[in-house]
Amino acid sequence: MTAEIGLVLFILGVAVVLFASERLRVDLVAMLVLLALRLTGLLTTEEAFSGFSNPAVITVWAIYIVSASLTHTGIADYLGRHIGRFAGAQEDRMILVLMVTVGGMSAFMNNIGATAVLLPVVIRLGNRARIPVSKLLIPLAFGSLLGGVTTLIGTPPNILASAALSEMGFAPFSLFDFTPMGIIILTTSIVYMVFIGRHLLPSYPNMTHQPEQRDLTSEYRLTNYLAELHVQETS
Repeated sequence: MTAEIGLVLFILGVAVVLFASERLRVDLVAMLVLLALRLTGLLTTEEAFSGFSNPAVITVWAIYIVSASLTHTGIADYLGRHIGRFAGAQEDRMILVLMVTVGGMSAFMNNIGATAVLLPVVIRLGNRARIPVSKLLIPLAFGSLLGGVTTLIGTPPNILASAALSEMGFAPFSLFDFTPMGIIILTTSIVYMVFIGRHLLPSYPNMTHQPEQRDLTSEYRLTNYLAELHVQETS
């Protein structure tokens, strides 16, 4: 193993530790890695910053912009509010509607954005139907992840794969090249979750009232870190 390989592995190991410890923001760690690779001479200045002009990176930025526009214009929120009429009050039907909805949304917007839009809707539907919200959140997350693989822009790895093909001289993927296989994966997962998976999900009681201070103190075990003092009126 050469010194350059050892240095790269060392920088990678430090980055993994920083990512896992969460002491620094993810974007800051990434920039520090880039800076370390440049200062150690492993990359030239052109190589270090070439990624910012990569079509795949620009496309990912554009997806975030589209996701923000769908959220701020109220389109995504409108869809989220109106799924209640189709979801009903049955657990299996609710999981079906939620996974189909979030899967369709995440196919054209960021997965995190799609999940965040539907999160309050899921909590409200669960409380209304007396269904543990914990049994709805995991299907929501799975639907968002799997819906992203149904289109080229649904998830960054698809974009990177298409960019790699283009750089090697091959025709890049089109927007819906992933759709046939993606729909099969998403549909199979929905069927499994509706008929089998939902019985394996954790069931925690919903909090149907505004938590009081003592409830939060007990929930987060703050008694180990808090002390109470009573000040007398005559003190």
